[in-house]
Amino acid sequence: MELTGKCKEDFEKWLFSSINNWVIDEITHQEYYGENMFYQLPESMQYGVYVDFFDSVGMYVETYYAGLAVYEVIVNEQGYNLCITRQKARTAAIKKACEIYNNIN
Repeated sequence: MELTGKCKEDFEKWLFSSINNWVIDEITHQEYYGENMFYQLPESMQYGVYVDFFDSVGMYVETYYAGLAVYEVIVNEQGYNLCITRQKARTAAIKKACEIYNNIN
């Protein structure tokens, strides 16, 4: 689950400006892994930060249990996907939100 294009660029600017300085060294210090450590976090932790980013730009991202072992993906109050697992729903939600963001920015 990773953002692309303008969405990724804006997310990383937001991330660096939004978190406390002491956390920046731990999460964004590039010499540890050769890339932003945020992307080394488990996807469930990344998802929460992505949702906060989309909230900050006025986009509503949600997944919820729709019954019968199905999760629905909601972006800006529109249903897009039904997924069998919560993990697949989270990935689909961020992918759809990124697509929408890139198309309007």
